Amino acid sequence: MDTMEAETATLYDLLGRHWTMGAPVTNAAFDAAGQAVAFGLADGSLAIAPLADSEPPKDRYRMALDGGRSTISPRRNPVPPLTKVVISDASLHLASIEPEGFIASDGSQLLHVSASGVTRQAAKLAAPIDLVAPVHAGGILAASDGSVIYCDSNGDVGWLQERAGGRSSAIAVSPDGRSFAIGADGCLLVRAFGPRPEPTATMAFGFISSLAWSPDGSWLAMSVAEGGIVLLRLSDARAVRIPSYPASVRSLSWSADSRVLVTSGAYRMIAWDVSSLDDGGEQPKSVGTGRGGFVLVEAVDMHPGRPLAAAGYSDGRVVVARIGEPDELVVKPPGRSPVQTVCWSDDGQHLAIGTYGGEAAIVTFPPQIFK
Repeated sequence: MDTMEAETATLYDLLGRHWTMGAPVTNAAFDAAGQAVAFGLADGSLAIAPLADSEPPKDRYRMALDGGRSTISPRRNPVPPLTKVVISDASLHLASIEPEGFIASDGSQLLHVSASGVTRQAAKLAAPIDLVAPVHAGGILAASDGSVIYCDSNGDVGWLQERAGGRSSAIAVSPDGRSFAIGADGCLLVRAFGPRPEPTATMAFGFISSLAWSPDGSWLAMSVAEGGIVLLRLSDARAVRIPSYPASVRSLSWSADSRVLVTSGAYRMIAWDVSSLDDGGEQPKSVGTGRGGFVLVEAVDMHPGRPLAAAGYSDGRVVVARIGEPDELVVKPPGRSPVQTVCWSDDGQHLAIGTYGGEAAIVTFPPQIFK
């Protein structure tokens, strides 16, 4: 990683566009077309920003011929405001949808929101929506009142599975788009897509707060109320419990090659070499990444193409570190409130950041910064 230098501005100022929203940022999503990022706010609104930048960092990046010193000049003009769309009167669920735009929940209805903020009803369900999850081949999965409903990209209901558990706490779609996993009533349920699924796999792990499927579909990671995480290998139902986290694990993220799982819930980002379990080990090997300290990691996300992990801390700091290395790039210095979400774009050029204090940001990395 190169060290970007400027006389007064921080890296966050030089690479980022940031806004104060007036309400906590609960989540963020990039649209599938690569045009925009949406921030979900606790007051029930969406804040949408275009990825296109009139003063991108790559155009302000310079490298001196004598000594190779890297510099980046500050912006000349103020950052344009976000487009804000009122969706609901309460915190909403948010996901991207093919081919473009976002899906947001408002009570029992799903709304499609374009990258420019145009909103239309996509689907109306019978009961309030607990969770939504994007389907990689297109469409959206919604959990509502113990049922799971698949809606295609046009909002038409494709199928419905009743009695798929009680109120859902977590949901994830398999990478091949043929199965889904859901946490409900203290159990994990894994079901096939369609109105008449194959026999249900049900396992009791306690309350599940988050789920993440490995990109190759072989492992399912989940954070559990009893503390720590559980890794489930679906081919043989092998479950590996990893307790002893100092705090609850809110965030899970896999490397693109499915070898490494990165988690929050500790005083540094925690990286597990899950591929080491193939050698017969009882626990995955820990891969020291970044620096330890006295502040909890609240959110993590793996870069889609490089062995890099972004981590947001409870003091507002955001860092990027290479897996297995102690060096960190401080993307955002400590602030006034905890980081709620960090999220890479599909091309790995942009990092979305949202905080409990209502700060929303897009940090855009010039290609020269990661080597």
